[in-house]
Order: sequence, then structure tokens, then C-alpha cells
Amino acid sequence: MILASAEHHGVVSTTLTTFISLLAFAAVIGVLAKFIKVPYTIALVLAGLVVAVFGAAPDGVVITHELILVLLLPPLLFQAGLHLDIALLQKKAVPVVILAIPGVLVSTVLVAVAVRPFLGDSAWIPALLFGAMLAPTDPISVLATLKSAKAPSKLKTLIEGESLFNDGTGVVLFLILLAAVYPAGNQEGALSLVDGVMQFVKVAGLGIVFGLGFGLIAFWILRRLNDHVLENAITIVLAWGSFIVAEQSGASGVISVVVAGLIIGNYGTKLAMSDQTVQTINTFWESIDFIINSIVFLLIGLELQDIGGLEALLQKDVLLAVVATFGAIMVARGLLVYPTAYTIGKHWPKGWKHVVFWSGLKGSIPLALVLGLPGGDLKETLVPIAFGVVLVSLLLQGLTVGPLVRKTGVASG
Repeated sequence: MILASAEHHGVVSTTLTTFISLLAFAAVIGVLAKFIKVPYTIALVLAGLVVAVFGAAPDGVVITHELILVLLLPPLLFQAGLHLDIALLQKKAVPVVILAIPGVLVSTVLVAVAVRPFLGDSAWIPALLFGAMLAPTDPISVLATLKSAKAPSKLKTLIEGESLFNDGTGVVLFLILLAAVYPAGNQEGALSLVDGVMQFVKVAGLGIVFGLGFGLIAFWILRRLNDHVLENAITIVLAWGSFIVAEQSGASGVISVVVAGLIIGNYGTKLAMSDQTVQTINTFWESIDFIINSIVFLLIGLELQDIGGLEALLQKDVLLAVVATFGAIMVARGLLVYPTAYTIGKHWPKGWKHVVFWSGLKGSIPLALVLGLPGGDLKETLVPIAFGVVLVSLLLQGLTVGPLVRKTGVASG
């Protein structure tokens, strides 16, 4: 990768040039993934590893906390909400809520217990921060497989709905814990359980209010327009605007953008848009989703390179932490999925519970969150562990979910 140095063109120019170079690289990876018929997320995580191993990252790239959380998170969440069918989701609301709220909490705690011994003298809150970071799931690889296997739409909605809502709860919990680990000003870093619960309820509740408000305003405007370019621009403003305004008002920008995406995806596209506008918006946001996923996976490669590349990833403590963390994630998922399946999901077709259990892949959002940590020892410790867990998850679960679908007979269920 040949880039001009930051000394000649400045940080902004270097970062922009790097962004375009990464996007070009991601497009090549996407084409190769099509030819070898693997989900592009799996190809991208391997590409990120290649960047780190061969030291292909340029100098002068600036990755800030704000860049990751404000620029990259909103479109990932908005696009997920945009394509989730609320009518189908309502039929699976109870298991989705169980997996998205108690599931996130159980996973956060078990991962914290598993990773705590590897964080040196750090307190429990950084370990819980890491647990919340890894709570969000990424259904992209699974949904592509389920689609090709002609799995029932209700199963796909269950997996996608769980992912969307545990993204919301996991990221909100992460941001609360982040403020406790990195307190602003003279604020104390200690966070009691009661304070944490109250803060979660407050920011999540306000986030719902902001998301409903902005989503309904956008819906009202969209009903009065018939211009697919302008209407697409409104969804762009809505995605980032609802996040930024909510965050600046003390609400959850994550919940706000998820709710706004659900409103536009379920009501705006059906009641306020022409077919041309719907096609334009779907194509645009699918492209944005590919771009953001690509940048996140490749940026983690740049970050890995900065802290030692493959050598950092293969350290004994890192490998043990990856195994312990992945094991904790799977135990937590089993503790929620199977009891839920045997009680609430008693009428699920054969094999559903096994596919749902194996579908909790980790992907771009955990990597975006670890990239968004302020620089320092904690970030350098957590980056290789997080990358290792995502790598194992995508390769082990992502490549075997297809055979699992066929073995369990889900496609015919």
C-alpha cells in the first residue's frame, strides 16, 4: 500500500487516502469472497489479520474514540433496524427479549469472570466492560447461510431481532461502563449496581423517546415527498442525527437510532415511499453496511499492527484469554437459549434451538467498540483478545452453521 506521508499532506489527507485504500482493498476481498463462496465477514477478518501480519498499515492514520463511536456505529445499527420485520418479530418477542437483555447480562458477567485473571491489577469494571463489548452478535454470516438454505423467515427474524436488540443493550451497557472506567473530570469511577441499573433505564428510556420522535418526524416528511434522492438523504440525516442529538441530550444514541431505523423500515418503506425510493434506500444502506464492516475489520488489523501484530496475538496469555472468553460466551449462550427453547419455544420446529445457539457470532460491533477505547494499556491488552475471539467465532461458527442447518433439517422445518 503506497501512501504519501502525513508530513507532506497532513493528518486529514493521509487518513482520507488510507480510507480509500482500505475500501479498495475491501472491494477486492469482497470479490474473492464471492468466488470462493464464503461470507465476506469471514474473508474480512482474515484480511485484517493479513494487514497486521505483513505490516501493511500506513503511518499517520488517526483512529479516535469519536471517529469509531459516532461515525461507524450509527449506520451499522440503523441498517439492522431498517430490515427487521416488526410483525414477524412480535411473534418471537419473548425469546428475543430474553436473549437480548438477560442474555447480555449473563454473557457480560461470565466473560468478565473469564477474562479477569488476564487483566493484571485491573478492577472488575474493566472486565465487565470487556464482557459488554463482546455481548453484541453479528448475524450477517448466519443469515446469508440461512437464506441459501431456504430456512423459515421466522427463524431468520428471531436471530436478526435478537442481534439487533442485544446490540442495543450491549452497547448501552458498554458506554455506561466506559464512563466508569474513564471518568470525565473529577468524577469518581466507582459505579454501584443500583446506579448502573438506574442509569441504564434512564438513557435507554430517553433513547426510545428520541428514536420515536425523530423517526415519526422523518416519516411525516417522507410521506409528503416523491423524490428518491432527497428521501434517501433524509434517512442519512436521521441515522446520524438521531444518534448525535440523543447522545448530546443524555439519552442513548444507540437505542435512538435503532428505534428510528425500525420506524422507517417498517412504516416508512410501506406507507411513505415509492418502490423506486425503497429500492434506492435498500441499495444505499446495504452498500454502507458493507463499507463500514470492511473498514472496521481492516482498522482492527491496523491496530493489531501497532501493538505487535501476530506476535501480540500469539502470546500465551492472549491465547488463553481468547479460549477462556470464547468458552464463557458459549456457556452463557447455552444457559439462555436451551432453557428458553424448552419453555417458551416448545413449539419451535426441530433443530431451531441448536441453530439459534450456534448463531451468536461475534463481528464488527465488538471490534468497533474495542477500537473506540481511549488509548492506553487497557486498550492494548483487550485489542488482541477481542480480535482473537471474533476470529474464532467467525471461522468456527460461521463456517459450520451451514452443515448444522442441513444436519438438523431446519430448512424443511
